[in-house]
Amino acid sequence: MKHTGFILAIVAGGIALTAGSAMAQKPDGMHRAPISFEQVDLDGNGEISQEEFATRHQARFNEADANSDGSLDRDELLGAAVRQVEDRVDRMIERFDANADGVLSQDEMPKPRDGKRAGKVFDRMDKDENGSISKAEFDEAQAQMDKHGKGKWRKN
Repeated sequence: MKHTGFILAIVAGGIALTAGSAMAQKPDGMHRAPISFEQVDLDGNGEISQEEFATRHQARFNEADANSDGSLDRDELLGAAVRQVEDRVDRMIERFDANADGVLSQDEMPKPRDGKRAGKVFDRMDKDENGSISKAEFDEAQAQMDKHGKGKWRKN
């Protein structure tokens, strides 16, 4: 039960990310649930035409447009985001639930790739290189995130 807060943080973060991607429809596909080739190849001929590609985009919009009014209001965007997060959570449990009990224990949670990444982020935030991050350094890092996007902190 002590991991509930951690799981809720993951879900809340996922909702924020997918809501943003649902609204922005980012062309790089970041933060979107994966789709299969077959879902886009509507006529099943083994190739995706420009029309099929455009149709998939319209279909995603139509799926989110619950009241079919041709626009997405806040509730519809949140609904689409929640469905995407639920799919991601289900895939995460499926992937990492080693004992198949339907929940992820601390031991089953994905491990960081390595400690180097966190160290690099810390080093970028520690502008005066004194081994700790002051409130001013933290605030500057947040401003850089807002300016450049997540993970784009830069040392001057």
